[in-house]
Amino acid sequence: MGISKEEAVKALQTRDRVFVAYAQATKLPYVTCDEETYNDQAWIFSTEEEIKAFGQKCLEEKMLLMGMRYEKKDFPRLYGTFYAIGVNTVVWNEGEDKVEVDISDIAKQVDMSKIEPDKRPLFNPTLQLSGIYFMQELRRPVKKEERKNMREMEEEVLANLVKSEFLVAMGVDENDPKKVNIPYLKSKDDKILQPVFTDIMEFEKFAKGKKMRVAKVPFAKLPDLLMEQSQAFTVNPMGFNLLLDKEQLKRIAGLK
Repeated sequence: MGISKEEAVKALQTRDRVFVAYAQATKLPYVTCDEETYNDQAWIFSTEEEIKAFGQKCLEEKMLLMGMRYEKKDFPRLYGTFYAIGVNTVVWNEGEDKVEVDISDIAKQVDMSKIEPDKRPLFNPTLQLSGIYFMQELRRPVKKEERKNMREMEEEVLANLVKSEFLVAMGVDENDPKKVNIPYLKSKDDKILQPVFTDIMEFEKFAKGKKMRVAKVPFAKLPDLLMEQSQAFTVNPMGFNLLLDKEQLKRIAGLK
């Protein structure tokens, strides 16, 4: 007899540590869509050995994973991440047993309606989720014709991009508060890329330790904010890292 949902929930709330499957393609939790329920699932394991075995199995499909260890004190951050990326269930793996539980049974989501609209942190779970599925498949090291549902996934990402707001980072100059420095990154081939973020969690991953302000802008405004020397925006550089150059931005904006 396998473990019950109640036992799985208790384990996911009280264990000293768990191991979470992350996709190398996105640097985010590995997400699957259940073929029967259409639940968007994250995968959590009770031991390192179990997650390694799962990673080996996924390798047969050329899906490259890594295991991330979370201590109990970090569980709120982990479950907050699941809400931020649109995951609605967790598949808990303990020994031979596997059980699916709703995220809402493990941890409650913060009620944003109680926060004043202009003070609410930005989240884009629908865009994050579509971007994760698209990048997991796009970066799978297989022949182009072996990739599955790419057209549908790309269309979903584009539709969500157009509907979304984004966070644009600005560096703070301590000597001149009015001066704005726009941060940038360099690609491996020395292209200048301007970071932009789908949500506050992605921004905080990038801004760690840096003094920065942030502005919220709709997608339609992004082409005007791309610096002359920038080749493209990088959406969530510490996450799924989607590159959009000026031509692509204009083309996508025209889909409205």
